[in-house]
Amino acid sequence: MNREILISGIRPTGELHLGNYYGAMKNILELQEKYNSYFFISDIHSLTTHPKPDDLTRNVLEIAKDYLAAGLDPNKSTFYVQSSIAEEICELHTYLSMVMPLGDLLRCPTFKEKAKKHPDNVNYGLVGYPVLMAADILIHKGKFVPVGEDQLVHLEIARTIVRRFNQLYGDIFPEPRPIMENAVRIPSLSGKGKMSKSDNADSYISMKDDNETIQRKVKKAYSDPTRIYKHQAGNPSKEGCNVYHLHTYFTEKEMLEKIQLQCSNATIGCVQCKSILSDSINSIVEPFRERREKLSDSYVYDVLAHGRMKAKESSQKVISEVRKAIGLRMF
Repeated sequence: MNREILISGIRPTGELHLGNYYGAMKNILELQEKYNSYFFISDIHSLTTHPKPDDLTRNVLEIAKDYLAAGLDPNKSTFYVQSSIAEEICELHTYLSMVMPLGDLLRCPTFKEKAKKHPDNVNYGLVGYPVLMAADILIHKGKFVPVGEDQLVHLEIARTIVRRFNQLYGDIFPEPRPIMENAVRIPSLSGKGKMSKSDNADSYISMKDDNETIQRKVKKAYSDPTRIYKHQAGNPSKEGCNVYHLHTYFTEKEMLEKIQLQCSNATIGCVQCKSILSDSINSIVEPFRERREKLSDSYVYDVLAHGRMKAKESSQKVISEVRKAIGLRMF
């Protein structure tokens, strides 16, 4: 059965936390069953921020382990590193850039935001990011792309590029369509916003944290600010208590209902409530951590090498078709 092609990029940005896991990785399990999926680690994209070479190499390996431990199955999808097919991607990026007006890229909201935030690092790679993203998608003739709201504008640029390119050279590429990612916003332990690696390490749960670390972090988590003493009734709701809000993501329904009742009746205190939350979170993190620890570097390299072969075969077919359509002949 021929399934539609889906493309999804993975940023090699180091440590994975519980919010990432619920926001993006769990979605992969469904996508790889439904689509002919290509998942790649976007190491070329990361060069806009000039990471140290050793850090980039290590981050690629670490994020590959994270995704494999989370359930990405290299037998059901193609899993590779972006730079392993750099010849085809960068060549296609060049061709696509010829049909993309510079003014449109300079008006891109995400570019203007990043240029304002980092005025000393406004490079072409930053301006041309949406064109390279389009090349990532089109190098396999991707039809579907999982995106968050912040990436929709980039996908629309890719669709514009496809229309312009096809108008000049024939019906080569499909217009990629978005699959909106589940906007799961796991609350920060601090009670301020969502879990984020940019915040203090005690405000989020790393998927590498052991049980003792999880207990320590959750013990300090921000809870119901109006409940000072145990004999006072609590406010077990998403709005009233940050700890209860976290329970709604990680604690089984039956236990959640029990906590809600006991907290409302002041028969359970915050210390015990946090202990239950620690156990709930650890029941998710520990199996992931154990799966990840079993992944050797050599195994991961073999997986990525196999993915490169599959991605290379697909990308070479497409780039050959593109050259022919443009009129280029590689003598």
